[in-house]
Amino acid sequence: MAFKSKNDILVDELKKVQAELRAKIIHPYYFLYGDENYLIDETLNRIKKLFVDDSELNFKLYTNENFDLEESIKYIMSFPLMNEKKLIVYKDVPFFRQKNKSEYSEKDAESFVDAIKENKEQNIIIIIDHKKNNDDTKYEKYFDSTNIIAKFIKEQGVLLNIYKFDDATLNKYVIKRFNKSNKVIDKVEAAYIVRIVGNNLETLYNECDKVISYVGDKENIERADIDNVIISSVDDNVFDMINFINNNKPEEALKLYGDLISSGEKPNLIIAALSNNYKNLAIVKGYMARSKNKSEIANLMGLAPWQVERLMTASKYTSFETFEEKLHLVTKLNVAVSSGNMDEKLVSEILFLK
Repeated sequence: MAFKSKNDILVDELKKVQAELRAKIIHPYYFLYGDENYLIDETLNRIKKLFVDDSELNFKLYTNENFDLEESIKYIMSFPLMNEKKLIVYKDVPFFRQKNKSEYSEKDAESFVDAIKENKEQNIIIIIDHKKNNDDTKYEKYFDSTNIIAKFIKEQGVLLNIYKFDDATLNKYVIKRFNKSNKVIDKVEAAYIVRIVGNNLETLYNECDKVISYVGDKENIERADIDNVIISSVDDNVFDMINFINNNKPEEALKLYGDLISSGEKPNLIIAALSNNYKNLAIVKGYMARSKNKSEIANLMGLAPWQVERLMTASKYTSFETFEEKLHLVTKLNVAVSSGNMDEKLVSEILFLK
């Protein structure tokens, strides 16, 4: 029997749940938690699509803002209207983490379990908990065998810790995304997309879809296609950042970096664009030292003349050694961010204030 990694086991479990939903098999209880929000929400939406009509007559969503245990149990015990079942979703309600014993006791948890067990035939219960970036390292332990509700659902329904996949698994998801649109991408280019975009599956899918749209009828995905779509989307702003850095205006560079992060751009993507630009600046500076003109450089690098002109202007008053140093630093930062060893604030400070 072949060894299966933790990621392989999760993929198998997700495939099983998805296959059941395609066959319209719905368990009475689901408890989905973790930091891969896309897959958690996708599973919830698949169940809703099968069960909830436009009227949402037998659908109830509880959040931290409207959750009241006593009222919730009363609703569990109520009968559905003109249907066999009700769908009840609890989204990011701290009660289900069962860590705040001062607010909800073990007796409260047992009361909830009794209610959903006794009214199993008239309800579908879905509990979801999205792990936030600032959650502590004990997060997974909130849902272990000491959690009465999670333990019951594990025995009687579906309990899944849906965490972010490792790069090898994400590479397979990227390849599959392209294959669904009859596009071919090799493992190296799939890994390149994961490296520059990061491990957020929803963002990865969005960027893959942009590339698919960009190539049109073309079947094979190449590195140039990826760079033209993914890197170029932040390239202009990144180039402005470099100009600020070159002109000793770190505050402006930091502000622009912050604006990009606020608009939803990923640090991995920004750093990849920085790396690409510093590499090109160093190459252009080298060609300029050998008295190559704009047209010659454009032909040698496969860039448009306007791109080369921009690079030549930006490199005019900065040494080749400085660009090499910056490229080396950006490469180190890229590794640090990818491994999770450095936060975004520290990245920006090192990059712009060094």
